[in-house]
Amino acid sequence: WIGREEMEQAMLARVLAVTSVGLSWAIVWSLLSQELKPFSTPAILRTLDAGRLDPVIGRDDDIDRIICILCRRTKNCAALVGPAGVGKTAIVEGLARRIAAGTVPEALVGARVAELDVGAMVAGTHWRGMFEQRLKDAIKKAEDSAGKLILFIDEMHMIVGAGDHRGGTGDAANILKPALARGRIRCIGATTTEEYRKYIQRDAALERRFQRVDVDEPTVQATVAILQGLKQRYQDYHGLIISDDALVAAAHLAGHYITGRQFPDKAIDLMDEACTSVRLHQPKQIRDKKTSTVNAVQELTVGPCHIAQVVSRWTKIPITTLGREEEKFSATW
Repeated sequence: WIGREEMEQAMLARVLAVTSVGLSWAIVWSLLSQELKPFSTPAILRTLDAGRLDPVIGRDDDIDRIICILCRRTKNCAALVGPAGVGKTAIVEGLARRIAAGTVPEALVGARVAELDVGAMVAGTHWRGMFEQRLKDAIKKAEDSAGKLILFIDEMHMIVGAGDHRGGTGDAANILKPALARGRIRCIGATTTEEYRKYIQRDAALERRFQRVDVDEPTVQATVAILQGLKQRYQDYHGLIISDDALVAAAHLAGHYITGRQFPDKAIDLMDEACTSVRLHQPKQIRDKKTSTVNAVQELTVGPCHIAQVVSRWTKIPITTLGREEEKFSATW
């Protein structure tokens, strides 16, 4: 870690060097600003604003489990583990909404959830000790809050090795361990099953400090319910109507034809892109109207056919094949 005296001497040497060649003070100040830029502290904590978060559907049990862990006296940190796209971050957002609504135990009343940006912490830390200081400052804020600042580390596997330029024990994981062991900070991590196995499990001391919560992929029926909960937000954003049949189509067609991705993420993406597609290809007479008028909105409706068109674009499957599949599940539902 470079001390204040050494930094001042380095800055003085830089001033003498540039002024000796006749540069103006404006240029000198510009050069000094670039030299001092790495010492500025980026925003590494971002509070989740409950008012801007989407509603969380069907994850009450997972949120309850997180709350139970956070309210423990010791080992009060949780690790959400599951495939990408199953809704791990949404669970944390659901917790933030519950805290804002006041429907949490007394220990969490008035708390806030803040995401710890590991990338921002590492950025510009080529001077020895800068990363460690940034992380320690964040930990101190959490400790001083007496449990009212809950740290959320998305992609928590990134803390293993982050900030360690010397191949030693100065990475984020080892700096966090003592604070986690004392139980003085509340923390939630999220990562995929593969990354958890690769990075977290091999560090027994780190794994022991987190209570693992496995997040399963929701079923087709649960995904339809999630889409129903999000429907109004997307209607308001795109200025159109989304039919219930379109939601069912999004869940079923995503399950049948979009592989390598999980619910509910792939179904939500389908619904969102279908909305943008309808907006893009809307008739000119509607485009000429103000989109906020009731008549214009009523003329724009997203149906199962629009969902099928997006799936066909993504998968290159003929729309006729998807149309037959659509008829099957329409009869079922």
